[in-house]
Amino acid sequence: MRSVAKLLGFVFMALAIPVLVMSLVGLFTNNQIVLIMSQFVIMILMVLAFTKIFDIGRRYEKKTSDLIKKAKNIDELKKLREDRVSYRSKASITREILMTEFSEEEAENLRRYTNTTEDMRHYYSAYISNSKGDKREAYKIKRDNFNKKYKNKLRIYPDFEENLKQALKWVGLFFLLAFIFSMVKTYFNPGINLAFLIYVVGLVVLLSFMINGIVWIVRTVKSYWDKKFL
Repeated sequence: MRSVAKLLGFVFMALAIPVLVMSLVGLFTNNQIVLIMSQFVIMILMVLAFTKIFDIGRRYEKKTSDLIKKAKNIDELKKLREDRVSYRSKASITREILMTEFSEEEAENLRRYTNTTEDMRHYYSAYISNSKGDKREAYKIKRDNFNKKYKNKLRIYPDFEENLKQALKWVGLFFLLAFIFSMVKTYFNPGINLAFLIYVVGLVVLLSFMINGIVWIVRTVKSYWDKKFL
């Protein structure tokens, strides 16, 4: 549920900053010029907040790279993978494990964790380097098919089963929240600020879940058609 928590965090921040700034301004003045200036303050704070979040993400991945370099063996790499949270970190660690010692289990772990075409090239390279005969030729064909379709793309979601799980999760959450929202929305009075804010947050979260459900359905369909030759 990490993606859900991340989404809710973004939604909360996007709503909390404007509400807090406007509430503070409203306590002291109703001057139109000040209100207009507060809009610029909100935009600056939003840019700073999201820039900081992305910077934290970059530093997290940089720390993962440093920890990979310090790991002395595969066991330490596997322990590190358990400790790291992001799928990007897990994919980086899995790629290092696969480059150190090939196993089909780790190759499939890389396919599961990654969403980059670069990692998928490592995936095919590992199988080709460690297979023989017809199996090796089959992976060469899959690699060539992959390169033809994705050579100019950076992102890929190749794991059909994982995509299907994500799609079902998001669609299920959307319908669950839609049902809950339909049950309790009658209790919200738009004239009450807090209740109205909760109402708006609910609508935004519901819309976000719907969009994510659609995105994962599209990814699932694409991976279904691709799975025969990737």
